[in-house]
Amino acid sequence: MAVEGFECRVCGFAVLEPVHGFSPLPRVTSDCLPFRQGGSLAVCPKCSAVQALPDEQWLSEINEIYSQYDVYHQSGGVEQHVFHTPTVRMRPRSEVLVENLQALTGTPRSGRLLDVGCGNGVTLRAFAQQGGWELHGLEIHGRNLASLSAIAGFQALHTCSLGELSESFNLITLIHALEHLPDPCTSLRQLRGRLQRGGALFVQVPNAAANPFDYVVADHLCHFSPQTIEVLLQRAGFRRIKVFTDWIMKEISVLAWEHAGDAPPELPGASSPVPGIQDQVNWLNTVIAHARHTAAGSTSFGLFGSSIAATWVAGAVSEYLKFFVEEDPYRIGRVHLNRPIISPEQVPVGASVFLALASPLAASVRERLRHLPFHLHLPVPPNPNT
Repeated sequence: MAVEGFECRVCGFAVLEPVHGFSPLPRVTSDCLPFRQGGSLAVCPKCSAVQALPDEQWLSEINEIYSQYDVYHQSGGVEQHVFHTPTVRMRPRSEVLVENLQALTGTPRSGRLLDVGCGNGVTLRAFAQQGGWELHGLEIHGRNLASLSAIAGFQALHTCSLGELSESFNLITLIHALEHLPDPCTSLRQLRGRLQRGGALFVQVPNAAANPFDYVVADHLCHFSPQTIEVLLQRAGFRRIKVFTDWIMKEISVLAWEHAGDAPPELPGASSPVPGIQDQVNWLNTVIAHARHTAAGSTSFGLFGSSIAATWVAGAVSEYLKFFVEEDPYRIGRVHLNRPIISPEQVPVGASVFLALASPLAASVRERLRHLPFHLHLPVPPNPNT
């Protein structure tokens, strides 16, 4: 039975289909705290976009989450470090993004930059290191103004809505912001209107198609695939779009250039829903059951990571959980959910560590750590059709 009263937030199609078995799942916030079950999930039968329903419950929940939002609290506010394959070491995510972005032909190298959802300024600091930028941020509040003002080249923090912006920019960035917006198409159209001639928009969002754990993030409205993010940008009026999935694992990075014309984009015709979306939700239920079974049979049980997936699983195995395991040097030695965060080398001999990661990332981590004297448990493989 179709979902009544909601249109697709990506392509605008008037009918959405519910994804069954999602509401009993526990959820997690994007700042990595366990969150109660009871969410909704739907898929568009036209463009295959997976999305929550922006009803009164969802709007109330995001207000609850954002009222006490504390990004990167596991590392005391220091940006998340990611495993950078070319250098075989952990590096700040924004540093990796900016380097890749500045290496692309046609990307503005200097000028006025606006970071939408700038938070405590990690992206702005990465651009400041490059030099040549007049930096602006946009947030729903001004609580980080003091720290932002200390960034070289920082000019202003805008706390207005996107529609109220009056200035124009050479480059606008949305790093893990678009998936939170209640009306992403309108927001992108408004930002397109704020690009100077030849300007570009850079977006990064989670790749839900490669990482089903994104579906349980309570404050994410849209759960993008490389195909659906491109559909959305086309609908918003962008015509020149480049999509990358290899800059950072589990992430989609997109660069889109402004276009002066207002001709309606040619959106894809009707298609079948995302292959395996129901199987992916079923797999998430299986992951919880597998983690609980593993934890119950262990004398010393930990979770690998301290971000979205590990925090989500932690909510279901809290009575067994002793520690989190991290490779991020800024998290090791700290505490998450009242449990210590330790390095792989500090894991007790014979302990069980559950890898709350999607394949093939879980397999690559296991291969990297297989020399250590503890047991690594991978989630049961998803259905091969997912």
